[in-house]
Amino acid sequence: METYTRQQLHDLVWSGPMREVAKKLGLSDNGLRKHCVKAFVPLPPQGHWNKIQAGQKVKTTPLPPRPAGVSVQVMIGQWDYRQHEKRLKEAEPIESEFEEAIETLRERVARNLGVVVAAKSLSPPHAAFRRQVEDDLRRAAQSTWHTSVFDSPLEKRRLRILQGLFYGLSRLDCSVTVQGRETRTIYVGVGQQTVSLAVERAATHRRSADAKEVERLKFTVLKGAGSETERISWTDTDDQTLEGQLNSIAVEIIVAGELQYREHQVWVHKEEVRHREEMRQEAIRRQIEQEKAERERLIKLEAARLKRLTDSAENYNRAQTIRAFVSTVVGMPINNTDLEPVARWREWALLQADKLDPIATGQIWNDVNDNS
Repeated sequence: METYTRQQLHDLVWSGPMREVAKKLGLSDNGLRKHCVKAFVPLPPQGHWNKIQAGQKVKTTPLPPRPAGVSVQVMIGQWDYRQHEKRLKEAEPIESEFEEAIETLRERVARNLGVVVAAKSLSPPHAAFRRQVEDDLRRAAQSTWHTSVFDSPLEKRRLRILQGLFYGLSRLDCSVTVQGRETRTIYVGVGQQTVSLAVERAATHRRSADAKEVERLKFTVLKGAGSETERISWTDTDDQTLEGQLNSIAVEIIVAGELQYREHQVWVHKEEVRHREEMRQEAIRRQIEQEKAERERLIKLEAARLKRLTDSAENYNRAQTIRAFVSTVVGMPINNTDLEPVARWREWALLQADKLDPIATGQIWNDVNDNS
């Protein structure tokens, strides 16, 4: 796997025809195009390279600012754990730097987003929750006891708010997903991040003791997909309803996507630093164990050498004892006039002494060899 910045990928795709660049990167034309689209890297228009060959002047589309929630890095190829481990061992992880301040991003998003308003009607419902609404209405029409979940004024208002919000977010290439029969699980794709939302009934409110209860909604942006931790929220008030705050809500959803991306990058850096330290400590531990094992091995080798030395000394003494014994026996007066058995015994005994003698056999010189 190779990692490129958005700028590096932009420079590559504007340096030559798509097919040639894709081949260098080990990709197909379509594969490279998908990476560029995902990273919001503009591609040369059709006929761009033909115009250059014809000597015409062409313009290069500059790389736009990184959209919220989009990674500054583009990873091409298959992730390799061993390569990752090697990189961590060789170099200290680099902490991510974010050039654009969040407030600057917030202003840019608000400027590009335009006006976001709640839908006036649900005809037709937004594609994100159309199936749930139509299924619910069909069940209500086919059953005498089933009451539509979306029949209450508060639920209809809730969906109109979501519908207007979804259409507004789509202007900045945000995708939306609504799950569950009652449309309670809401995700917005901001760049490569998934922002989790909740729009629920808030605590009822009475303006006075005799006044009728007012049903209110609360809109919450959560910290990460599947999280229950609140990042920011808005609630209907006497002064302003959620409909009047949709622009601010839409902007903060996109900003939340960027915050998630930055928080993830910070987490990744911390994890890499932690893992690198773990690998360093593990390497130290292994080094200590190897040194200990080597010391123990040398001690065992020396003990084995010493044993071979003492065995050689013992065998030498045994050989010398045999030789002295043979000399004594042979020097004794023999009454038997037949000397052949004595000579045969002497030859055999001295041979046994020579076999035991480490000097005679040369074994003594191998005592220091550990593979002997």
